Amino acid sequence: MKIAVDKNSLNVVDNKNEYIYLFDNESLEELLKIGLHCIRYDRCEFVDINLTDYNVECIKKANPIDKDWDNVERKDYKIGIIIPNYNYEHTIEKCLISILNQTYTNYEIIFVDDMSTDNSVKIAKSLLKSPHKVIELKQKRLNGGARNEAYLHLSDDVDYIFCVDSDDWLLDESVLEKINNKLQTKPDVLFCGLSEFKNNELKPCFIPQYQDKYEAFNGWSGVGKVIKKSLATRQECLYNEGTLKEDKNQHCKICFYMNSFKLLKEPIYVWNKSNNKSVTTIREKVVWGTSTIRHYADTLQFALSVKGKDPKIDRFMQERIIKTKQEIDMGGDKQW
Repeated sequence: MKIAVDKNSLNVVDNKNEYIYLFDNESLEELLKIGLHCIRYDRCEFVDINLTDYNVECIKKANPIDKDWDNVERKDYKIGIIIPNYNYEHTIEKCLISILNQTYTNYEIIFVDDMSTDNSVKIAKSLLKSPHKVIELKQKRLNGGARNEAYLHLSDDVDYIFCVDSDDWLLDESVLEKINNKLQTKPDVLFCGLSEFKNNELKPCFIPQYQDKYEAFNGWSGVGKVIKKSLATRQECLYNEGTLKEDKNQHCKICFYMNSFKLLKEPIYVWNKSNNKSVTTIREKVVWGTSTIRHYADTLQFALSVKGKDPKIDRFMQERIIKTKQEIDMGGDKQW
């Protein structure tokens, strides 16, 4: 289907000078509100309409007389999937199989074990063959350190990084296909929707709706981000080590330094809230308390490193410092 639409009347026209727009995985329901018959790009067909006035992000703009106006270059981006692990033998098989069963195949798994004492490494080794890798740490580094270590083992041709916790899993076999469709515009970060699994029930718990980087900065800081490798691995964006609260400051760093982002507005990742052995459930008081103190120091350090570069971010960081100090005052056993 090839349609050109007059910018003013919205009537379908046969105009050699009319621009043609190809859009990327936008909501079919939203496009139908325009009153045009549309087919989504992620279903392998093109919609060629002028959407300038409708704030729809396009991946290409061309003139109908151009011979290649309907040839959009697609790429199968290589995704490095990082899985930190510590004593999750009861969930790791489900996690890994949810990835290995994906219809999209241009990915590699870096499984990093943080000195487990159970059979989780044995299970991982039985499932993961080349090009996937199983790394066994010789010193305790917690999740942030495990992820930093994984960066060192990624293949050179990896384009994007996707962290998956070893007690979680991907929703279905099409997740990586959906992610790759969204990466066609080469965003620095792709924020994805989440479902939570609790009391044997699966339901959506987070759908990203960010309008700008500031909303993202103050948004969900946990799992569900696909990050360009060059951004994730830059020195300023590495995870803080020695803390169970590694996600919050890393999220702030990524949002501060990113230049572009996209949203995948559907749940593709399952957050396992029924795992009674997770660190956020057990909250061993000494480790969790020291992690809160370390998180406070890390928050201060990041605030000082970016101070004066963006007044709005400065205000956000001051609020984070206050909230993190309140955590310490409450004994370090709470999360804001």
